[in-house]
Amino acid sequence: MASDGEDMDVTPVESEVSAAETETEADDAHLPEPDTDDESLEVEEVPVSSEEAEMEELLGQLEDYTPTVPDALTLRILNSSGFGSVDPRIVRIISVSAQKFISDIANDALQHCKTRTTNIQHSSGHSSSKDKKNPKDRKYTLAMEDLVPALADHGITMRKPQYFV
Repeated sequence: MASDGEDMDVTPVESEVSAAETETEADDAHLPEPDTDDESLEVEEVPVSSEEAEMEELLGQLEDYTPTVPDALTLRILNSSGFGSVDPRIVRIISVSAQKFISDIANDALQHCKTRTTNIQHSSGHSSSKDKKNPKDRKYTLAMEDLVPALADHGITMRKPQYFV
């Protein structure tokens, strides 16, 4: 009798499946037939704008360039700032931007130093043999006096502590 019960369980399930297939076939009859022609599958190419072409060229050049600010450092700072997984191309662009920012600040500080030393030499009225060197041979030292105004030009306020221990 157990074999008869198993046969009865299988039969209604098969009839339910066949009824579901029949309903699906009836629903498909209302849908239009999809075009299978090769002509309808062709995709028209959109011309690339000059901005997109420039962006692709920049990204290609950045793949070969190694910035002074390492990508690992930039990625670490981005992750600690709350960014999740970041595209390596974006990390490279941010690394290059950080390098440019630091370079601009250092260059501005150098210009402040040159201006300051020139003003000091002219105001003192005398020049030693040491100051008569070619300006290209002169070595400059990055000092807080030069760095503070350079940072201020870029919107960063920096103050020295009142007392040094």
